[in-house]
Amino acid sequence: MRRARDRTSDVGRAILSPPAFWKRPAQPRALIALTVGALVALVIAFQMAVRPIESLGGSDVTEYESYGSKMLDGAVPYRDFRMEYPPGASLMFVLPATGVVAGGSTRGVEWSPANAAARRYYRGFTSLVLLQLAAIILLTALTLRAMHRPVWMVALALAVVACSPLLIGRVLTERFDVLPAALSSVALAVAVRGHHRLGGVVMGLGAATKVYPALLVPLLVLAALRQRGAREALLAAAGAIAAATLVILPFALASPSGTWDALRVQFRGGLQIESLASSVLVMTGNAVELLTKIGFPPPFHLTTQGAGHGLNRSDLAGAGVEATRTVMNVLLAAALSLLWISAARSRHDPREDLLRYAAATVAILLALGTVLSPQYIVWLIPLVPLVGGRRGTAAMLLLLVVAAALTKIWIPDQYFEFQDSLLAGQGSLLLARNLALLAIALALVLPAKVLKSGES
Repeated sequence: MRRARDRTSDVGRAILSPPAFWKRPAQPRALIALTVGALVALVIAFQMAVRPIESLGGSDVTEYESYGSKMLDGAVPYRDFRMEYPPGASLMFVLPATGVVAGGSTRGVEWSPANAAARRYYRGFTSLVLLQLAAIILLTALTLRAMHRPVWMVALALAVVACSPLLIGRVLTERFDVLPAALSSVALAVAVRGHHRLGGVVMGLGAATKVYPALLVPLLVLAALRQRGAREALLAAAGAIAAATLVILPFALASPSGTWDALRVQFRGGLQIESLASSVLVMTGNAVELLTKIGFPPPFHLTTQGAGHGLNRSDLAGAGVEATRTVMNVLLAAALSLLWISAARSRHDPREDLLRYAAATVAILLALGTVLSPQYIVWLIPLVPLVGGRRGTAAMLLLLVVAAALTKIWIPDQYFEFQDSLLAGQGSLLLARNLALLAIALALVLPAKVLKSGES
């Protein structure tokens, strides 16, 4: 009887377990098939996600167009007009304004109602976003192939990237954040193949575009040090610094003060209302308001205010906000320092560590930072799907099912209501999204034994 039960159990396990094909490392044919399928899915998802130009009012694309048109007319950012973004971002503004990308002239753009020039610019901009997402899919496939990921994980990772336009929505299709994300993807793809110097150069270009890739440079340098020695590490660091300098220098020579202010403004402002710390404070404030109804004095009152310094975002204001901001900055610096120390002391595959710690660095930045705009989740799209094992799967599913979807729900309607009223309804949605980002960070940084014990 026991043998019969054992045979039945073996049959059941065989039926329920995935085929051996899905467990094997992806071979070239399977990789090509999965990549082509992901590219087709991306095009379909992107077309479904792109909004009609008639509903584009208030989108950042209109601001990008004004920058691009001025640059085509010979104006220099920071000297002739103010631009909030780092110099490298100007590429995403000016290219859609050119006849080659736009498919015709973009002179005389009118957005309300949109004329032919505006339609061409919008088409050019979204085409660039789509092309960069397609590049991320190709680079993701190549990186996963180099890391010998099983077929099922390659399929899941490419599905996450391909579905990202539907999952995230307008903050992906109408913002330039896909450019630094794509550059990060290139840097990691070449670094895992041992080309650390080229990876450093590309990461430097990313840092000149959106600053945050600069936080990935120490990890790239550590990987170079562990694999090729001190000389390779120094050259990788030098390549990153040189590339960022070459992008920034022409603008700095034209307007030293304006360029410096544009870079420095990235670190200004207070506690943005969309950050984790802000959402916790708001929900705490809403909870204690219930006590005031039974006679307790309110411990603090929270409001919103403009960030100032030309920044187009809202910060939280009230008692305890500035102290919270200081604590979060210290906590972020400590967390990143510990993460990099852990990467330096690790004895695992340097390539695996580079991919995992890169994703963890950005996840921690989003979870603990004092600034968190909805488009920042785009930064995770090319990073999290590269992480292997249980932690990579958990982080991908959190990114896929929770954080990205909640971001799409949050922006724009919930955001504007929350900005005006700080109500608990919108605050709870925001807190859930931010806790999902924190969960992604924890899934990426917790020791493997902790994750395994949590499953038992």
